Amino acid sequence: MRLLALLAVLLAGAHPWAAAAQTMRDCDRFEANARNTFGPYEQTIREFANGAIRVIALDVGEPAAGGFHVMLTHPAPDDPYGLCTLVSDETGLGFSGLDMAALTAVYDPARGLTISLPVQRLIGGETLVSATLNLTVNQATGRVTADLQSPLEVGQTGDGK
Repeated sequence: MRLLALLAVLLAGAHPWAAAAQTMRDCDRFEANARNTFGPYEQTIREFANGAIRVIALDVGEPAAGGFHVMLTHPAPDDPYGLCTLVSDETGLGFSGLDMAALTAVYDPARGLTISLPVQRLIGGETLVSATLNLTVNQATGRVTADLQSPLEVGQTGDGK
């Protein structure tokens, strides 16, 4: 049993993104304030499904390596006003960067709309990695799922080791 626990710790340490996750919360937070939107708005606010689903990039400024968040507005089955979901990095801090110009979306009738957004994250305070944040919105249920895929090391901060 101890061997399995040690192996799990070693594997998680060897690949910090292996346990990578994101935090999804209601938009009733300071990060989702309209003052945190930024231009050019035609790139940082994107609409899908005839405007029913919006992806909005947010920049709270600090921390500098984790100030970007994603706000997603989407329909709710029994609510005429819809829902709002705030997506942040695993600790609740933001991402290091969002590439809204490279955002793509694919619709699958069985799952819903999947939005793929390239992001950057700071791992362990030193390693900047790129990943793809996939958000799937099922308009029929109002459910949103999220996952991060394929992180790649793009550089280091600090002393460059």
